[in-house]
Amino acid sequence: MSTMKGLVKIKKLLILLLSAAVLCSCSKELEYPDTPPEQTSATEESEKEIEQETILIVPEQTKQDYDMYEPADFVVAEEEYSESYQLEFNTDAYSYTEGLYGFNGTGFICLSSGDNATISVTVPSSQHYKIGLRICSTGSKTAVITGAKNKIDDNGNEVLDGGDTWGAVYVDESVIFDYFYLDSVYLNKGENNITLKVLSGIAYFDDITIESSSTVTELAYAISNSCINKDSTDMTKSVKKYLADVYGNKVITGQFCSSGTNTEINAIYMDTGRYSAMRCADLGIFTEYYPDSDKNNPDEINTAAQWWNDGGLVNYTWSGYAPTDDDSHIFTELTDFRLKDAVTTSDVASLDPETLSLYEQTGKISSDCYDIIRDIDLVSAQLKLLAAQDVPVIFRPLPEAGNGWYWWGTDSESYLWLYNLIYERMTNYHQLNNLIWVWDGEAADFYPGDERVDIVGMDMYADSDISGNTRMLDALKYTIKTKACALTECGTIPNPDKIARDNALWLWFALWKGDYIINSDGSINYDHCSHKQLDYAYNNELFITLDELPDFTRY
Repeated sequence: MSTMKGLVKIKKLLILLLSAAVLCSCSKELEYPDTPPEQTSATEESEKEIEQETILIVPEQTKQDYDMYEPADFVVAEEEYSESYQLEFNTDAYSYTEGLYGFNGTGFICLSSGDNATISVTVPSSQHYKIGLRICSTGSKTAVITGAKNKIDDNGNEVLDGGDTWGAVYVDESVIFDYFYLDSVYLNKGENNITLKVLSGIAYFDDITIESSSTVTELAYAISNSCINKDSTDMTKSVKKYLADVYGNKVITGQFCSSGTNTEINAIYMDTGRYSAMRCADLGIFTEYYPDSDKNNPDEINTAAQWWNDGGLVNYTWSGYAPTDDDSHIFTELTDFRLKDAVTTSDVASLDPETLSLYEQTGKISSDCYDIIRDIDLVSAQLKLLAAQDVPVIFRPLPEAGNGWYWWGTDSESYLWLYNLIYERMTNYHQLNNLIWVWDGEAADFYPGDERVDIVGMDMYADSDISGNTRMLDALKYTIKTKACALTECGTIPNPDKIARDNALWLWFALWKGDYIINSDGSINYDHCSHKQLDYAYNNELFITLDELPDFTRY
């Protein structure tokens, strides 16, 4: 990817000059690959309320200044390389020699939840490498691999536990060691520290292998500009064509917003002088048993429609509470609702409410099945309000199913039934032809097939401003046909320099709402993204902001 040159015309609010050589991050306790339940995309009743009166629409005009920054150049001198290290010799962890089979060398190390071990490796060139770990576990556990080089914070202080979180591997129960890989990890020439950390349970590590590899290839960006729904509206087709044209060239900025407001987006504007191109929100507030004060917020759909009219893109997630009045909750462990009890072989996607009620009364479908379809219809009613105004919606139902946290992700068979039911009922029964379908299941056995997915998503709550290219490579494996890949949720804004370096050109990123970006009074919260991060991202020529979107009526 060639380096783009932009004119510099600086007229921004609260601008601090940033050297392109300095990369900043907000290092916290390691929480990768996914945010814990209290920080997930699913709306939780404990979410903080915005205390100030919020503006429901963006100001009439955005700034049209030139981008101030361009991604930094990285020297990538690819060389063939392969080297293995025995962890019992190269870490301070205690070495074991008995109890497991198939290990190399003289033994292996054991790490329990929260433990970590660091190994120093020396590589011949600054480039991307594949990292292989031989691991086994006594249960379904998660092992995390992270770069451990020290970092310097915004005040010039050394962050001892800083460093990039590259990715994660998931280890199923086994007494035999097997290889797990992270591909396309950038290492600097010379010495690099690699830290292994276990998030839960116990994992056993035998050795680590470092091999040369490459970045995400350009073939990943050759996608169709057509919608999977052949009856999509002309405006929806225009948006999908634009997304296909952008993919592989630039990254669209996105921001989740508190219900019925643009508070988070407005705060970013006050800090950077630019608006997010995409407004993101959750339709779970319109389901039957959503408990919060935001339930059925009448301002939400109006705010989204106004955002489209002001030139922005509209993105909706659907992650609602379980469709039951018996201990309804979003998390599997906090509700007795089980999706498998709702599954039916009856073709219910096209049935009217009266027939569905009769089916329930006669026992042809369960009450759980009936309640699920009721919620689908409630959400569809809100989407129809946008369809009536010819507003295309980038739509992401049932996110992060593969992690098992949520009631819709207890098993892949039930999830696929529900995803397909949602698609069929919304598309055929409700004739919602304004939807661009995003799948974010994060596990291969949860993938509904290319005929039901326009865009593949991944969520990433890393503790550093990484590109997420290892997650992107994982996402690309789900689809047979090439699909665009988006960073559908993140806890901090990815760094444009690292995105360019790793060729990890996500279609968009969407920063989570609330205290991930604002304080309770609506001002910017810098705990997850510093001013330098925000300013460098929103004024970088690699990232697309609201003022850079086209007129979709003419696209």
